[in-house]
Amino acid sequence: MAVLLVSPEFLASKFIAENELPLLLKASQKEGLTILWIPVRPSHYTRTVIAKYQAAHDPEKPLSGMNRAKQDGALVEIVKKIEAIAPPSSSPSTAYPPSTPATPPAIIRPAVALPSIQNVHGWSAPQVRALQSQIAQALKSPVEFRDTLKDGSPGPTMVVIPGGRFLMGSPPDEPERRDNERQHEVEVASFALGKYAVTFEEYDRFATMTKREKSDGQGWGRMRRPVINVAWFDAMVYAEWLSQQTGQTYRLPTEAEWEYACRAGTTTPFYFGTTISPRQARYGLSDGTVEVGQFPANAWGLHDMHGNVWEWTGSEYDEGYGGAELRTVSDPNASVRQVLRGGSWDVRLEWLRSASRYRRDPCDGNPYVGFRLARTLAL
Repeated sequence: MAVLLVSPEFLASKFIAENELPLLLKASQKEGLTILWIPVRPSHYTRTVIAKYQAAHDPEKPLSGMNRAKQDGALVEIVKKIEAIAPPSSSPSTAYPPSTPATPPAIIRPAVALPSIQNVHGWSAPQVRALQSQIAQALKSPVEFRDTLKDGSPGPTMVVIPGGRFLMGSPPDEPERRDNERQHEVEVASFALGKYAVTFEEYDRFATMTKREKSDGQGWGRMRRPVINVAWFDAMVYAEWLSQQTGQTYRLPTEAEWEYACRAGTTTPFYFGTTISPRQARYGLSDGTVEVGQFPANAWGLHDMHGNVWEWTGSEYDEGYGGAELRTVSDPNASVRQVLRGGSWDVRLEWLRSASRYRRDPCDGNPYVGFRLARTLAL
């Protein structure tokens, strides 16, 4: 029996599509291998070969959308279903290559107990830093880390972001608020996020190694400046390449993850308070980007969450916040635009607010847009 843990990243993985799935499907057709799949996160599974096989759990109720108690109950039922189809046997059986999910499911528990999910909305900087350190220690990881690529060089600097609940969106009385910022409570699992937006130095290395055309820097400089003129699809390919290079799961953050990380417990329009100044962010100018890390970080150590470049997220734009903000997609419909967050070097102040939302066609790369990667933590 093969059990597949299905997520958007699993379905989008070139390695899985070209190396693992063909072996399993062949074994199913010729040798009667039973294939079950578990919907870890919402995905477009109906458009894939996965839809032909039996789901071990209701595909309309993926595990990521449940609280921990419901997840545990669902897991018990999944195990029962698996055991009913393939009861334990002491006799040897044919071994088939296991399916490795692109995203380690959030419901797997770490070897040490993580603190329970807490509502961090309105927490102070010392409080969120303490939680961050606590989660990193539980995961036996430094707060900041860099994975190693196949050639031995370091990957981007990543920061552990502890899971929690918060009020996403903006209150009705926030200045410059827009109607698409409906405030609602969201729960985010622990993950890692880039300390900086992806730089030209990092993206150019990828382009050289994969023989892709390098992105246009507009003559402003490259190296430590954020990469620009990259479409959403370019960012996704970079994340897939970095995943293959490191053996970890890199991806674009969901829209909810992005705002949660930006706020770092704050409830004000900006991480820095009710307003922001040119000493704290790059905005409202006409002469392009600056190198990453030139402005103060938030409480979790993330730089440039306000300004410099808009940042692609993995989420489709949903005007009313109907749940798309909690998901990443791998094959967006051409008619659906992807969410951008953070504002850029040329926009007015109000676009830099933590709750501000923008959207563009996933094929559109321009001088105002870059991206920052998330990494799934192996809990």
